[in-house]
Amino acid sequence: MAKKVKAPQQKKRPRSTSDAPTISPSCKSTPSKTSSKPEIEITPIVIQWLESRKKSVPSALKGAHTILDMDQILQLLPDLRERERRALIRKVEKAVENDGVDTPRKQELEGSDNEYSESKVTQQQTLGDPWPSSVEFSNNYRWDESVSQDIKDTYHPVTGARVRTNHLSRRVYFKRITDTNHPACGEYGLYCALPNGAPPGTWLLDYVGHVTLGENQDKQSDYISDFGEHSELACDANTYGNEARFLNDFRNTGKYPNVEFNFRRDQHGELRQGVYVKLAKDSKVEGFNGVRQHEELLVSYGKSYWRSRCNDLTDFVYRYPGHDANRRKGSI
Repeated sequence: MAKKVKAPQQKKRPRSTSDAPTISPSCKSTPSKTSSKPEIEITPIVIQWLESRKKSVPSALKGAHTILDMDQILQLLPDLRERERRALIRKVEKAVENDGVDTPRKQELEGSDNEYSESKVTQQQTLGDPWPSSVEFSNNYRWDESVSQDIKDTYHPVTGARVRTNHLSRRVYFKRITDTNHPACGEYGLYCALPNGAPPGTWLLDYVGHVTLGENQDKQSDYISDFGEHSELACDANTYGNEARFLNDFRNTGKYPNVEFNFRRDQHGELRQGVYVKLAKDSKVEGFNGVRQHEELLVSYGKSYWRSRCNDLTDFVYRYPGHDANRRKGSI
């Protein structure tokens, strides 16, 4: 999508761990250079994760006298399978995002599933663009045959699972971005369609795609999201999914993220990855009270996504939240 001095395109994709070993979860996900928060020691989090799964803890990890980053820790755990590495990385990332504390995922919101049951006129017809012909639209997860039945049954109930209507959302709409100062100019963005806006904590829609084992994911796709309670799966919306695939990352937009991903269980027990308006306490915007109608929905893809493409976030990020679009690296 957006370009910055020949940097890789800023494509629309939620957090991915396809290249996650490059992360260093000892720092916060904001690109700001002046953070007052201390670094979080991630070694105890890793040890707790290993012990909870009855895995041996390397003596070098127990006796570490310095703060280790994720790269160093993974080098001490060569026997972890790909899905286990993904699960550990997501565990650490989530803890770092919450200052070392694991917080429960949001659960089913009142009436959220009705969004997929009511066929009403959407703002997409009047405000948005046509659905791209190269992508199959669906509000239902499509499971790859490589996923074993026992894993699938954990997240998709054998009986009672509902089939959602494949129509566009009434809560959001997507359209092509024409603002030349936007890092994704010329690509699509996702916007709030609710006339009264959406207050903090509001469920907007689910991120839907093709679900496969984490180690079998398409590493060339820019629409991969972790899936499963242990991040052992991947959800790819590259050629199959709904409007959530058009969510843009907040970096270089001059704004902070206003939505986030959280797993939820619907009333039938199916696991779904919801897109929620950030809670006021989690937002970096003072006095945050939700998103307004026609406001772009922005999420954080995570540092690992950008590091795998840019290596150095300091060089990639040229516009911080609250700064003018014309200010570039070296002037902030």
